[in-house]
Amino acid sequence: MKHVELVNGNLRFPALMAGDGEPVLLLHGFPDCHLNWVHQLEALAGAGYCAVAPAMRGYAPGCLAPDGDYSLRAAVEDVCAFANQLGGAVHLVGHDWGAAVGYLAAARSPELFLSLSTLAVPPLKRLPQAVLRVPEQLLLSAYMDFFQLPLVPEWVLRRNDLAGVEWLWQRWSPDWDGGDYLANAQRVLAEPGALSGALNWYRHLPRFWTAAHREARSWMARPIAVPTLVMLGRKDGCMSPRLLDHAVQARDFPVGLQVEQISGAGHFLHLERPQRINELLLAHLAQTAVQTAG
Repeated sequence: MKHVELVNGNLRFPALMAGDGEPVLLLHGFPDCHLNWVHQLEALAGAGYCAVAPAMRGYAPGCLAPDGDYSLRAAVEDVCAFANQLGGAVHLVGHDWGAAVGYLAAARSPELFLSLSTLAVPPLKRLPQAVLRVPEQLLLSAYMDFFQLPLVPEWVLRRNDLAGVEWLWQRWSPDWDGGDYLANAQRVLAEPGALSGALNWYRHLPRFWTAAHREARSWMARPIAVPTLVMLGRKDGCMSPRLLDHAVQARDFPVGLQVEQISGAGHFLHLERPQRINELLLAHLAQTAVQTAG
């Protein structure tokens, strides 16, 4: 495994890379970091892929947005730039915010992606309506309203060596100890500017009047024309698995959709059940290769 750098314009994104072969791009979420894809990096490299896990926009000094743009459009543009840097035909894997960006990137530029695999976030197209039909999700998502406040969320999360980040991990993945993975996330988010950069993703969500928001919404409305695997933990304390009942429509994925609920896992399912996630991920990538060859 080696440290590399991906770029988009003047932004520099540190990344971990392992293996040789078809590229697989792994996108992390909040409050997490690119270092915690280690199980998947090793499994993908062992199966003959080149796996690359970059820091997302705002999570490292070199990729703090100088213009303050932490919109989903900007994140999608980052990922499409990464895909082009890796050869323009990559498998895309995303967790949490990385999953949201993955859905949008695959809808915007399906020619760049061989497959899409998402963790912990249902398909976006019908998610707003699904939330209205799953009342507990409004409570689970209350933290997003809190994150709209200036400065206060940073102060709350940063207290006592980022104990607030630990609280979120415990709530979202109950009955599981984050251990070194949590420590990795806390160390990354303690870097200058990183916590505000990460929270600014949430602060851009309600900016409905912007061109960036309108463009992201237009991508969300499109079908996703790459083979897609959706995985959710049955014990997820951030995104209710019941959302799948209302957010999943096969016709939104015209070239194939597989949905898996992972027993004994919460929000950080790739860390809680890495062997099961790796099995599903490798099978999905192999099936994509068969479909492409056919």
